[in-house]
Amino acid sequence: MSPAAANASVDKKGAAALQRPAARGALAEDPELEALLREGAAAHEQGRLEEAHGLFRRAHARRSSDFRCQAWYGLTLILVEKNSNLGVRLCEEGTRGAGAEAPLSWLNLARAFLALGYRERAVRALQKGLSLDSAHPGLLDEIEKLGVRRRPVLGFLSRSNPVNRLLGRLRTRLSGR
Repeated sequence: MSPAAANASVDKKGAAALQRPAARGALAEDPELEALLREGAAAHEQGRLEEAHGLFRRAHARRSSDFRCQAWYGLTLILVEKNSNLGVRLCEEGTRGAGAEAPLSWLNLARAFLALGYRERAVRALQKGLSLDSAHPGLLDEIEKLGVRRRPVLGFLSRSNPVNRLLGRLRTRLSGR
């Protein structure tokens, strides 16, 4: 076989690889993957984190490029294994996914940040998710759980200033909260 024919053969293989759904970024139907994600999400919602982590680990091993697998596995890595570096990295990669479920990736990133104590970063992630889908129930629930801080009573003083703290408590009592 001549070098030109060998190169043409390699080019055909490369072109064929680009046509595969995984190479284009499109998700081919995979019923087992969908079942793993569905069961893992249900286990997570019910508080069975170890079980959810195992299911998401299997889903991630099956298709590590799927943004849903990255977001869920990253979250459970933080919650179960306390692996914050890899967990946050996977959650952040999951937010780069596209599709109707992208707000879920932002929700999982926010949950990861909350688990690590990064409230401000969690709020930003929730806001980004809400900018994609303002009616997403998970995002709305999480933002409601966090609560919204009111502005300091005296804007020219820091929030932690004792005068602002005292006036803020007084304002809260008077407003009936």
